[in-house]
Amino acid sequence: MTGARADFLHQWDRHVSQRAEALALVEGDTGWTYGQADARSEDLAARLVAAGAGHGSVVGLALDRPRDVVLGMLAALKAGAAFTVLEPGLPLGPRKDLIRDVAAAVWLCRGSRAEARLPVGTACLDLDEHGTPPHTSRHRDRSYRAEQLAYVLFTSGSTGRPKGIMIERGALAGFADAVRERLALTADDRWLQVASLGFDVVIEEIFPVLAAGGTVVCRPDSRPLEPEDLHRTLRDSASTVVELSTQYWREYARWLVASDETTPSSLRSVLVGGERMDPGAYRAWQLRQPAALFHVYGLTECTVTSTMYTGRLPEDAAEVPIGTPLANATVTVRRDGRVLPTGETGEIHISGPSLARGYLHDDRQTALRFRPDLHASAPGARTYTTGDLGRQLPDGDLVFLGRSDAQLKVRGHRLEAGAVERALERDGLVDQAAVLLDPSDGTSLTCCLIPADPALLPGTGTPVPLTPEQRRRVVRPVADALPDWALPTRLYWVAELPKNLHGKIDTAALAAVCTTAANEVPDTAGPPPAADGPLTAVLHRFRDVLQAPSLGPDDDFFAHGGQSILAMRLVSELRSEIPAAAALRVAALFDCPTPRRLTERLSSLP
Repeated sequence: MTGARADFLHQWDRHVSQRAEALALVEGDTGWTYGQADARSEDLAARLVAAGAGHGSVVGLALDRPRDVVLGMLAALKAGAAFTVLEPGLPLGPRKDLIRDVAAAVWLCRGSRAEARLPVGTACLDLDEHGTPPHTSRHRDRSYRAEQLAYVLFTSGSTGRPKGIMIERGALAGFADAVRERLALTADDRWLQVASLGFDVVIEEIFPVLAAGGTVVCRPDSRPLEPEDLHRTLRDSASTVVELSTQYWREYARWLVASDETTPSSLRSVLVGGERMDPGAYRAWQLRQPAALFHVYGLTECTVTSTMYTGRLPEDAAEVPIGTPLANATVTVRRDGRVLPTGETGEIHISGPSLARGYLHDDRQTALRFRPDLHASAPGARTYTTGDLGRQLPDGDLVFLGRSDAQLKVRGHRLEAGAVERALERDGLVDQAAVLLDPSDGTSLTCCLIPADPALLPGTGTPVPLTPEQRRRVVRPVADALPDWALPTRLYWVAELPKNLHGKIDTAALAAVCTTAANEVPDTAGPPPAADGPLTAVLHRFRDVLQAPSLGPDDDFFAHGGQSILAMRLVSELRSEIPAAAALRVAALFDCPTPRRLTERLSSLP
């Protein structure tokens, strides 16, 4: 691999030399030109080299400000090293595993090592330290090779333990070029950075637009944006591109309809990925919104995104396709090693220069998932077995049809149900746990639990919700070991777990049990509120969003299936229906999680 595709920095240097005054990064009213960002990242690179970073090493980024992360990525690449990002909200257990596994030569942080929550003895550079930098790195060796490591990003790991995925510089450069070409990005584009900083989507938000000479629009911090805030930020920053998770996009689409708004005039492309899209929602967006939708599909192991779909969805389409491969990937559907013809269902395989080097410190999994590609003409070619089912349509588009194994897919993340089940059983209160996707929304987890204490056993066929104290105790080990998206939202005591003829848990029957349980009258329902009072309106909206028609005024939103995306929806709908809720924020729901308490909060708002 040669030329611009060999290394992203070749394109970066070209923009610095030709368009030094153009904006590379924007944060609110402040901007950094390519020249300014280059000078700052050069100084950081020199400090990193002096601290021991270089070819073959990794620089850790323990930062929670998107602008700082972009500069840290550039500095690490300029130093000849790879980078990794420590997600600010990562639980303590996975955080320790990541830090130990990556063995970074140096961590870049803001403030002290203790403030960054890095272990004693970790080499750490404070981003805010100033003074005369070491000897400039402008004359260092710039003969970067495509096979050098560019970054290591950690997935949560389907078993709960973070999995480091190693992406080389050639793969990163080829990916940036491929996305730039597919989206027709130019120097006029401005891409709003929205994703969590440790999620691989952040790579897509940064490198393709910089490869085009455009601008990364950075938030001042890494806190999630509510739909209204997202809309205002897109408008005020004149962003042209944004990428959203499927559920987040749905909430934004709902907010636009409820507010009688359309996407800002500057916004031309909205990328959506992580889960299957609802064809009805896709068509509704196309009828109302000027910004084009791109349904994207990919995995961290294959450098973020491998396929994209856009255009008018046929009226008879039962699925929104994931589209056709980008220029840096070859995507086929196979069964038993054979490439299948159009229309047949099999496992999606991804081949080509986008593939990762493999898993960090895990040769076994690398060999299992990255296999020799017997259908490629190039010697040594590999293919990645995704575990996802799909088929190719006559027009060449691919359709994603779910997982081929027992893994669950939660908000775009792959998860082994057993990892959650083992954590739930760890405290001693639970004898056996069964976890499945919530049948009501398909994006959160529901658990049926057999209690270790016989006194807690409910009657056969009568699931009982855990009390708040029981829930706190049972969920605590999950919160310590797994990210917040993997925390179960509905938990029920059951007398038994239904089995099929093969003796395995019958997930269909279990889903029916959970659906029944969600509609049972809660023990804590209490007396009904006055029919025409403000509590009635709030309670009705809680019930509607949670799909729990018998929810009581004192029932906890989060104990009955609530999660961050549903919280956004609830607050958005309350704002549109209740005048007193106009200033309500999602944060208030964490303090006042029941209808009664939230109603009391509304009465105190100005």
